[in-house]
Amino acid sequence: MRRGFGWRLAAAGAVALMALGLAFAPYVYAEAFPWLAKLHLRTTPPSQISVDAAPGPALGTAIGGRWRVQQIGPQTYALGEPANDPDNYEYLLLGQTRALLIDAGSSPDHDIRPVLATLTKLPVTTIPTHLHFDHTAGLKFADRIALIDLPQTRARAHNDEVRLGRYQFMGTLGGSHPAPSFKVSEWVKPDGVIDLGGRQVRVLWTPGHTATSISVSDPAAKLLFTGDLIYPTSLYGFMPDSSLSAYAATTDRLLALIPADTTIYGAHCCRNDLPAQAPWLGMSDLRDAGAAVKAVEAGTARGRGFIVRRFPVNPRMTLITLYPFGNR
Repeated sequence: MRRGFGWRLAAAGAVALMALGLAFAPYVYAEAFPWLAKLHLRTTPPSQISVDAAPGPALGTAIGGRWRVQQIGPQTYALGEPANDPDNYEYLLLGQTRALLIDAGSSPDHDIRPVLATLTKLPVTTIPTHLHFDHTAGLKFADRIALIDLPQTRARAHNDEVRLGRYQFMGTLGGSHPAPSFKVSEWVKPDGVIDLGGRQVRVLWTPGHTATSISVSDPAAKLLFTGDLIYPTSLYGFMPDSSLSAYAATTDRLLALIPADTTIYGAHCCRNDLPAQAPWLGMSDLRDAGAAVKAVEAGTARGRGFIVRRFPVNPRMTLITLYPFGNR
């Protein structure tokens, strides 16, 4: 009798632990990912598309042994980090009185300022599209920092000094980087304007990849900089701060707000149909991403995997999510 009770108790405990693991799967995955990567174990289902750039010379000019600079428009530059994995891109927008750097660089060990100095003498304000380490680690080198003004970001601030939490920064996992603190010099309300002097850009709150993600719209140039919301290769919709329902709402809003002939620049390389270059997409790609998210939510999408799942979006992108009832 006691032995039978013990087995039932153990089984109940195992079920409870499994339920907790599933309920907190984004956090379990985030904690396990660095260690699984060190063991060279696959952490996501294989992609249905090629994730490599097409053969051919990379666009842009190599600077400083780490950066590749490509002019993508008048007074507008893409700064790639091809030595980084994933291959990050930051964007520099020049006005008449100041410049805006979108994202800060992925490493606390590589100062982006010497590269910026080759492009402009204007004062540079840096704004991260979201708070993950590969977009904020370089904030230690920024002279002026702008941040979206949301309750979630204000909650991390004391006298405008922001310290990122474990699951906001993500870089402390596996002991890689300590979470940074930084001083915010400019709080920008959602849909607020940053005036660069003769060039105005709008900061759009675009949650989905994270709850505090932004995109930067330059309507006059017909450019939209989306960070990790959308870019070629793999879109992540299952991290601790991700939300598929927010992803769907954000894509709907952008499709209604942004002209159809706008070019999108995301934060990671590369397109699989072109040689390595700043990762551009069209508004039709955004429409495809939104449709894929809605199909996953409706249960009609067909993908790979069980707990972590991968779904096709189009020939340039896939979407990675959790099992159906794990997606928010």
